[in-house]
Amino acid sequence: MHEEHKEFENEVLRVARALWPAARYSGSVRIDGRERDGVFETEECIHLIEATTSRRLEKAKEDISKLVGLASKLQKTTSSKAMRCWFVTREEPTADQRHAGEKHRAFLTVLGFSQFQARLVDARAYLAARENHAFGSVRDPVTGSLKPHVDYVPLALAEQSGAAVLSPDEVVNGLIADKRFLLLGDYGAGKSMTLQYVHRKLSSGYYKGESSHFPVYVNLRDHYGQTEPAEILERHARIIGFDSPAHLVRAWRAGYVYLLLDGFDEVTTLSIQGLWRKLRDSRYRAMEPVRRLISGHPRGPGIIVAGRAHFFDSERERRSALGLDDAFVELSLNEFSDEQLETYLRGLGLPGAVPSWLPSRPLLVAYLASKGLLQGVIGEWAGDLDPGVGWDMLIDKIAHREAQIEAGIDGPTVRRILERLATKARVSPDGLGPLSTDEIVAAFGEVCGYPPDDRGMLLLQRLPGLGVDQGESETRRFVDESFVEACRAGDVLSFAENPYDASGFPPNMECGAGSLGISITARRVQAQSLTSGHLTAAIERACNNGHNYLASDLVGAAVEAGLEIGSHVYIKDVLIREIEFSSGMRSAAGVHYQECLFGELALDPDIDGTKLPRFTRCFVAVLEGRISPNDLPPGAFDDCDFESFSTAAGTTNQILDLPIALGVRVLITVLKKLFERRGSGRRESALYRGLDHRARRAVPDILQLLRSHGIAYPCRRGTETVWIPDRSARPRAGRILASPSAKDDPLVIAAAELPVVTKHATT
Repeated sequence: MHEEHKEFENEVLRVARALWPAARYSGSVRIDGRERDGVFETEECIHLIEATTSRRLEKAKEDISKLVGLASKLQKTTSSKAMRCWFVTREEPTADQRHAGEKHRAFLTVLGFSQFQARLVDARAYLAARENHAFGSVRDPVTGSLKPHVDYVPLALAEQSGAAVLSPDEVVNGLIADKRFLLLGDYGAGKSMTLQYVHRKLSSGYYKGESSHFPVYVNLRDHYGQTEPAEILERHARIIGFDSPAHLVRAWRAGYVYLLLDGFDEVTTLSIQGLWRKLRDSRYRAMEPVRRLISGHPRGPGIIVAGRAHFFDSERERRSALGLDDAFVELSLNEFSDEQLETYLRGLGLPGAVPSWLPSRPLLVAYLASKGLLQGVIGEWAGDLDPGVGWDMLIDKIAHREAQIEAGIDGPTVRRILERLATKARVSPDGLGPLSTDEIVAAFGEVCGYPPDDRGMLLLQRLPGLGVDQGESETRRFVDESFVEACRAGDVLSFAENPYDASGFPPNMECGAGSLGISITARRVQAQSLTSGHLTAAIERACNNGHNYLASDLVGAAVEAGLEIGSHVYIKDVLIREIEFSSGMRSAAGVHYQECLFGELALDPDIDGTKLPRFTRCFVAVLEGRISPNDLPPGAFDDCDFESFSTAAGTTNQILDLPIALGVRVLITVLKKLFERRGSGRRESALYRGLDHRARRAVPDILQLLRSHGIAYPCRRGTETVWIPDRSARPRAGRILASPSAKDDPLVIAAAELPVVTKHATT
């Protein structure tokens, strides 16, 4: 009890020293053989303090008597100064305690600690004002309101050292225990949402009286050009509408503030002039306000700083520029797990299954939800959202968001910069990079027609989807394969519209646009009503310019868009990871692949061989849909090498030989095809591949079962129907594939009950 009282007494004295800095070296004294909790003498007044954790009336009378007696004695010897007495209780004073000091109210104030602290800073008023201002980039995904109408889903925060994974609540407890954190995450990873959650938990602790400390959440982007901590905190107070800015600074310096700094990557200074090679020095200067806030933050209350990891070129530069000492624990935000993603979507009123292609970053999911595009995908499966549709819209929204960082350019321009960078990155085999600083600056100039100014340079440093390539290297690379594939579609479509301008394409490209990029290109080709003549002319021009990968992309887009390629074109020496030709395709017989490499080439069993491209001296790792060279369509392949043939997923024959019901065997085959690769789904025609005539008749009913059980759903892609697997159904599919004879799953039971011969239902 004595230690508890002493701790409270020390807190009261800390407030007193901040209130009366002229007497900051004062405190407890012994006068007339009695200990006085606090005596603070300023130029004009002597402040006398007694503090207690007791709620007893007798204790109040005793302390008030001590205060009154000492005030009377000091007044006689120091008549020129006013006397002010303070009786401070830990809890709100009782009515009896207040009454005990009533007759001395002219110079005695009876009040609780929160009221006494409020003379230093009215923390409750600050917290109330803070709730009405933006928390970083947090917005409601539907209305755009600063107060999202959806519960926060806690994300895992992994220590950079790999030592542990923390929950947001553990970070809150760490701040209370005086720890310091650096929170890193890419665009849309949920940094601001996490900091807002931390802020509200700390605020709740203050309101409940569990702590005398309160959180101050600063959006660093609001403090362009400022360097002094006092200036930053005072402007922050004015921005949110708190009417005592100086009091907030005083409370921070007194050690009563948990400091939450959001968006170090959104701070710039006027010193940035567009020379990337000087950016390391510029970044260091730009971080001066953050360094000063960190170095000036009192030892004791916790602090957390958040921003994008790839803003700096290395960990060493980051720690130096921000002024981080060894006490800082670096945390990285993990994306939604499947379970967390479902929880988040339920909070948005979207219960149900989640497609496997859906991105797991909170911001990206929120974008999709806000545009209503998930209404037909989550839950009742009423829509036909294709991955290409989702990602195309997604890139637009991301670009629009980045344009709001005051770069002076609009969202479509930001998107074109990303698309140009995605094209430049195609000189690497994986198409992700690296991208040199000169290439990034050049992309801005090529798209905008002028070099970037200081704001443009800030945008280039924090472009979404790009991460640091190597430790000390000022290079970037795309961090997400689907993201970069979606971006590649832009320049491919531009060339299809104007094949006389290929200036954006490097001559030494080493990768294609990818299945998602081709899908988006095909969709936009259809939307803009480009004809077979447009695509054929563009393909011919690409081949003549030696842009074989571009020509291959355009062929894929034309086939997917249902357009015929009307003349002979020759594509040489390209690597195509996967390509599929279905029975409903228009003729591509004029396309000649020469000495190309195919990872996986899929042919429908009943495809018209006369519509196929011609393959000469090509190498095919896996030819799906045929069982041997003798099974190849006549005239399509000349002097080609095949590493393997597959009837579908490699084990279809073994599955069909299992001693279980035919419907279950077909179910296993279809599940394997749907879930064996992530992202873009499978064409419906591919789900029939490798099956005999009896098994093929069961496929429509199996697909209807998968749809009704929320395992997969259909969408249209060009002239084809594509089935997209549900992300959350992956564990269930895995259990069925692992134990096909088990009969404890309703889907397996329903498949087993299908008749041996079924009518060909439509999907």
